[in-house]
Amino acid sequence: MVAVREWGEDHINRSLKQIDSNTWLIGSLILHRSPRPSGTATWNDESDNSSYTLTEAPILHHFTTSQPDSPYINLVHEAGDASAVWSIGNSALCKIRYIEEGVTPESVTLNFVQDQHPSFDTPRVIHHAFGKDRSYLFLQRLPGRTLDKAWPSLNEQWRLHYVNAVVNICKEMAEWKGHRFGGVDNQNIPEFYLQPPGTDNFSSLQATCEAIGMDCSSFVFYHADLGPTNIIVEDDPKSGRVGIIDFEISGYFPRGWIRTKFRLSPGMDLSASATSTPTWWRSEVQKALGANGFEDYSKSYMEWLER
Repeated sequence: MVAVREWGEDHINRSLKQIDSNTWLIGSLILHRSPRPSGTATWNDESDNSSYTLTEAPILHHFTTSQPDSPYINLVHEAGDASAVWSIGNSALCKIRYIEEGVTPESVTLNFVQDQHPSFDTPRVIHHAFGKDRSYLFLQRLPGRTLDKAWPSLNEQWRLHYVNAVVNICKEMAEWKGHRFGGVDNQNIPEFYLQPPGTDNFSSLQATCEAIGMDCSSFVFYHADLGPTNIIVEDDPKSGRVGIIDFEISGYFPRGWIRTKFRLSPGMDLSASATSTPTWWRSEVQKALGANGFEDYSKSYMEWLER
């Protein structure tokens, strides 16, 4: 059963509260900003020579708080009542989301990916805390901007470069083999596209893949959400290097899911503000994946969905 979530003061987008101009309450954590770097801080923000320190809030202490009103804290993304993301200064992000039991934490996946020494950039995990019903993930912010924001300024050569870059990243990640379907710590992956209708858990996703006809004798690592808002590119493209963010539904899948997800998911489209042809991105990526030997099970998926 899905938990009832509050839309009042306890809404996910009100999870971060201000104590004073340089101090915030985030779950059971206190975040404090100092206008100077520090060797003992949780992280330093070189952009304005400041530092940020996380400490546990004193037990049984009640703070007077208000909604954030600060140039250093900004709500940059929210997904309904499920999650919200704040920028902290210029070098960190705080992602707050409801905990899903039995699901691999994003911090675990990110640490795994960085241990593979990938050719692409990923955010460094600064700290991950878990409250009663929410997780609080602090991440290094990658420099640059999302591909979605950069899109209108890119010529065709750069657009195709990023298509090929993401295809190569899919190929690179597919070399990381797993022994079972699931997260890198053997928990579940919250891939709703593979969740059988009428179920509320993620323990039977392999059965869906088998029903679709995918080869489930081996599993490869896949990000599973490589839309333009999860790809970070240079503000002014020069090297063409990219960063990948949001590893919330990443893990070991059948290889057949890699191209198929691009065929199915409008969440991987460009935004309407970026282009008049939002599907161009995932259409070109899936075609390039096909040219590299990745199979498409989208027809079988739709037939399974209609049963």
